[in-house]
Amino acid sequence: MRKFASKIQPKSEGVRQKPAWVLWASRGVLFFSAAVISTVILFFDLEPVMGKHGFTIGEPAPRTYFSPINLSFENEAKTEASRQRLVSRVPPVYVFQREPEKLSAANLEQFLKALQAVQTAPLAEKKPEFPFEISEVSIKAFLSEPNQDEVRKALLSILNQIFPAGILDTNEKKELAGTGQDKIHTLKKDLKEEKQRLIDNVPSYAEVLEKIPGMVPDSIAKKKILRNALIEAASALVQVNLLYDEAETQLRRAAVAASVPPVEETVKRDELVIQRGMLVTPEAKVVIDQIQKKSTEREILQKLSSSALLVMMTYLFLFMYLYIFEKKMVRSAHMSFLVVTVFLVTLVFCKVIRVWPGSSLYFMPAALAPLLLVLLVSPRLGAAATLAMTALAAPLADFAPDMILSVFFTGMAGTFAALKVRKRVEFLRVGGSVGLAQALVIFSYHLYQDHAPMEALQVCALGFVNGFLITMPCLFLLIALFEAVFNLATDITLLELSDLNHPLLKRMIIEAPGTYHHSLVVSRLAEGACEAIKANALLARVGCYFHDIGKIAKSEFFTENQSSKHVSKHEKLTPTMSSLVIINHVKEGIELGKKYKLKDSVLKFIPEHQGTGVVYFFYRRALDQAASGEVVNPDDFRYPGPRPQSKETAVALLSDSVEAASRSLKEPTGESIRNLVRKIINDKFIDGQLDECDLTLRDLFKIQESFVHNLMAIFHTRVPYPEKTENADKPDLFKSGQFQKFR
Repeated sequence: MRKFASKIQPKSEGVRQKPAWVLWASRGVLFFSAAVISTVILFFDLEPVMGKHGFTIGEPAPRTYFSPINLSFENEAKTEASRQRLVSRVPPVYVFQREPEKLSAANLEQFLKALQAVQTAPLAEKKPEFPFEISEVSIKAFLSEPNQDEVRKALLSILNQIFPAGILDTNEKKELAGTGQDKIHTLKKDLKEEKQRLIDNVPSYAEVLEKIPGMVPDSIAKKKILRNALIEAASALVQVNLLYDEAETQLRRAAVAASVPPVEETVKRDELVIQRGMLVTPEAKVVIDQIQKKSTEREILQKLSSSALLVMMTYLFLFMYLYIFEKKMVRSAHMSFLVVTVFLVTLVFCKVIRVWPGSSLYFMPAALAPLLLVLLVSPRLGAAATLAMTALAAPLADFAPDMILSVFFTGMAGTFAALKVRKRVEFLRVGGSVGLAQALVIFSYHLYQDHAPMEALQVCALGFVNGFLITMPCLFLLIALFEAVFNLATDITLLELSDLNHPLLKRMIIEAPGTYHHSLVVSRLAEGACEAIKANALLARVGCYFHDIGKIAKSEFFTENQSSKHVSKHEKLTPTMSSLVIINHVKEGIELGKKYKLKDSVLKFIPEHQGTGVVYFFYRRALDQAASGEVVNPDDFRYPGPRPQSKETAVALLSDSVEAASRSLKEPTGESIRNLVRKIINDKFIDGQLDECDLTLRDLFKIQESFVHNLMAIFHTRVPYPEKTENADKPDLFKSGQFQKFR
């Protein structure tokens, strides 16, 4: 409403308002995020579907297949084969171990010392402790040799010839030969020396033992017994000193594998891949699979990008609609989040039906979004939500015309059916409307597609299944969930709160009976006025029941609860203190309402029915009591607000003021009531209390007429009845005590 006069407005100190662009930017981010999430919900399961083209390896091709696209791809099978071929050529790595050689040298020294010990003591008296097993014949041969130095040099010579060449385990060499390997890498880590050698040139343990007799020095070879002893001792000292290094081998093979370039293949568009009747080879199958994969990915990308654009546009236009027609609602982060949540939840339900095995697309409960918004927020949102869901659900149905029509008509039918849902049983009407609308769409579409009438009628049943068994139960459950999560109240909840047996109202009738009566009258006035201007009359009535519950705490300080025989509690208080007591009933009312878990839509009536008005009676008294030159600030006597934000709370403010003022009328005639109502509405208008609601001047006129009509009904007068004179000479039963006889 335009401001036609200047208003006195309280100033809030120390509160910095956020710039408008911050608010709208945050809402834009919210709706953009919802669009992104919706896109994910719609397309999260899209992936290339392979194996549906009918080509099987080893079977004749069912049709001639030409490539529909130009394609370059990596032939993974050929790449892997090339990689394995090169990897197999990498020789295994064997590392020289120094410990076996050192151990052999230590054992040799220990063996020679044992021989010396035996020479100094008889064999019978002390058993020799040799580091390895050796026959007594060999021991005697070594003992009979006077030149032990020559024996030592001969053994060292043999070991020095064997160990530097390396010794492989016999079984391991056989395994290498079986794998087709003909080379190995031998690595001396301490010397950083590496050689690639033919496996045949690397002796195994068994081969070394066979070579030892040929390594015996000529000076000893002539002594047969000593020669055999030397061969036995050397054979015992020899050990395998080449061990396989798996980590190094795998590292080298991995490096070679990584260096192998991928094998690229190119297929031209319209190139023949396979002819009908030819056996499908693995090579042809790879090409067909790659073409199918590329085509599917391209198709998915196109669908995803186009549908994502459609989703973004839908949320953009939804945001613009709310910004233009429901600006107050979109300003609220709470309500904006509710709107996007409703759409996301509905999309999730539709997606579940879409991917459910064996389910029909006709079962998608797309009407949930408009139904929820109509019941939870505003009937005007139903049509907008229907259009939005029609666009959002279209990709799920692959833009099938029958599904698009079904979503649209079920949404509109549900919107109209849910306008006056005030009883749980009326959900049947909603489910029936949705089911009937979808059944009619399905029937007409199938007839248009030249289906038989009976066949079309059979398919119609799916619409009623959706309406009664899917949409209606989901709506019934989600309404309760959204009411609890977002602290909202539907008409059903308001009807439950309108029960005068509510604990708060019971307390009020006992502790503040005058306020209780005042609330009933105000609720009747507000309900009638809201009906006149097409506002939510039920919400206004329930809100007015609880608008003054804060007076319960200090009911004796309010005029309607005071007896004319008693002195007012305010006589001993200063005007400022009295105004604080009066104003505080708003704060106490909110706390009491939260304690009894009243819904937010009802709690708003407690502060907004007073707005930021001045407690004029005590402000006037303060002016009268002020000393000469003393300034009385009217803001000290104002309610904290906020001003009414909706038509319903604005009507409650006017109803409260009109009802309270009407008590002062000495002769409540039609003209005096009309003048009083006009004055109060005009005063509230000039004071700016109606600036933040959506009431128009036409609405104010209708409200005025409704107030006048209802107040005249409340203050109606009866025709005075004359006293009867024919029994005047008869005794008074009450005074004479005769009444007691009839009790």
